[in-house]
Amino acid sequence: MKFIDSTLIDNLSRDRLRIAVSTAAVVALSLLMFLGIYTLLESKTREDRARRNAQADVLLVEAESAESEASAESEASQELPATEPTEEILAPVVEATETEPIDVTEEPASEESVVDTQETPSEVTETEAPTETTDPNAVEVFYATVYCSQDINLRSGPGTNYDVVRVLHTGEQIDVTGRTASGWYRTYSGNFVLMSLTSSEPVATTAAPTTATTAATTSATAATTQTPPTTPASTESNTAGSADISGMTYYGVCHITFYGPQLRSDGTYSVTTATGTTCSEGRTVAADWSVFPAGTVLYLPNDPLGGDGYYTVEDRGSGVNGSHLDIFANGSHVVTDCEVYVVN
Repeated sequence: MKFIDSTLIDNLSRDRLRIAVSTAAVVALSLLMFLGIYTLLESKTREDRARRNAQADVLLVEAESAESEASAESEASQELPATEPTEEILAPVVEATETEPIDVTEEPASEESVVDTQETPSEVTETEAPTETTDPNAVEVFYATVYCSQDINLRSGPGTNYDVVRVLHTGEQIDVTGRTASGWYRTYSGNFVLMSLTSSEPVATTAAPTTATTAATTSATAATTQTPPTTPASTESNTAGSADISGMTYYGVCHITFYGPQLRSDGTYSVTTATGTTCSEGRTVAADWSVFPAGTVLYLPNDPLGGDGYYTVEDRGSGVNGSHLDIFANGSHVVTDCEVYVVN
């Protein structure tokens, strides 16, 4: 009897030992699997962190490069206006204008008359200094803000032989990025205006009538805006301006805001519109498609960006509703209100 009990006890001990060993093996295997998974996740985390740090370094380098370029341009703009060759070329223009007899009863000289007075001095300068090969239409960097002293033409190039982009009205602000020796300013949009028809100080203008809230008044305002003047315009700029809105439908006043490239989650920027095109400053505008369907061409007489005033509805947004236009721009601009025409 004692022998049987001893054998049973030994069997039980071996079973317990076997179970304990199996349990320990399972626990050890589980720990190894856990450590392997943890190591893999930690490795991926370190790779993601390194990639984000690399992207941040690239963006920082680009920002520092842009800042250094802007600083260099600013220093160049401060040094260039003081150069003597520019003064020598511009001086004859002033003398010719002062000596030319002017009838005080006539309206301000048109662009053509001003340009004609510049031709003779430029020829004299070339005769006196035949070795100089400076292009009078070469643009030098010059930053300033000027104002229209009268209604003038915004042209595609520095000369009256270039196409008229649109008409700038008296008192309208112009952001200048360059100037030529022949007497033209280059605007922010890359077009040109005549220096002699601008002023460095704001020009007082007669306030334009505001748009009424009733439909009848809005219709009357549209009819008044689209009706050409009964008296022939005395300058070329007025004649060109009266033809700009022919064939267009007056919509009214819209609230104008601005947006830029959209930041993605991966740190890059998106410039693709809702219609699949690439955003372009001076062309792309987001609108409420129930008011202005995609592809609609709009004309803003007083372009906030200083361009030709023509925009195409290529984008939309959740915050753009009703009489609200969101213009794509690379820089920051002041929110404003503008009259809007639909190009038929």
